[in-house]
Amino acid sequence: MSPVTHIVAFKFKPKTSAEDKAGLYKAMMRLKDACKKEDGKPYILSVKGGREQSKEKFNRGLQVVFVAEFASEEDLDYYVSHDKAHHAFVHRWALEGVVEEGLVLDFKEGWEDEDE
Repeated sequence: MSPVTHIVAFKFKPKTSAEDKAGLYKAMMRLKDACKKEDGKPYILSVKGGREQSKEKFNRGLQVVFVAEFASEEDLDYYVSHDKAHHAFVHRWALEGVVEEGLVLDFKEGWEDEDE
């Protein structure tokens, strides 16, 4: 199994306070320890994030970016489909919170042609 990288970027609602922006950041960073499988063990390998600061003008208004690494697709699938801490984060901050738009990208390192 090869690791899977999970990239999440958010655009805040226009009147989001600095306190709420910091709250979302802190909550996302806590997911590494808060997310656990049925055996009680954390399964996210790493999480890092910060304010978007590209000079290339392709950010489409997204303001904060996070990168998480999972050991396998199965772990990422568990995170997305079953993890209660992740679901609580999405509900609190994205669905009913401060997020206006989001982008999620997942990849494994390397290139595999879909036609092979």
